[in-house]
Amino acid sequence: MSISKRKLIISISFGLNIIFIACLFFLYQLYQENTDMKKGVILQYAIQQNEVLLDLETALNHEDDKVDYVNSLVGAYANIYHNFNVTKNYNSVGEKVNFPENINIFNNPKSSSPVVYSLDNRVTDEFNDEMNQKLKQYISYVSQVVKTLDFQNKIKGKSLSEQYKTLNEVSVLIDGFNLEK
Repeated sequence: MSISKRKLIISISFGLNIIFIACLFFLYQLYQENTDMKKGVILQYAIQQNEVLLDLETALNHEDDKVDYVNSLVGAYANIYHNFNVTKNYNSVGEKVNFPENINIFNNPKSSSPVVYSLDNRVTDEFNDEMNQKLKQYISYVSQVVKTLDFQNKIKGKSLSEQYKTLNEVSVLIDGFNLEK
């Protein structure tokens, strides 16, 4: 083989290696962006669940103050609805993140109905002891979910696989809840 053919082969080989490395780098960047997006959505979900719990506890602590009670329940329901939309596996975000299905069920309007019914009852100045008990039960469920999520120790700054492990723990916990589906 002549020297010019060797130089040509080496040049082509070198060029192909550079293209291959560039492709690998591009694929790695896509993978990293996808991972970061998933971690961000899971982080957002966990933060919103904490907000739901804070709003629901505020409502319970302000049962005597109609305005604070109603405002807290409105805030809680807004966050519940937000999480319901984020965790849907049949929308663009949920499909990519792939939340366990019963996490979405936990935040759906039927399961979280005690919040809405308690809000409606309070706005109309009706008292429904049964609904009040259901609200307290729902709050205890939210508290257990937030405790299992353990935002500071199990979600924030953790790898995607660790976050998914935590979501699966939450999923198992939710399986034990007596939710209206």
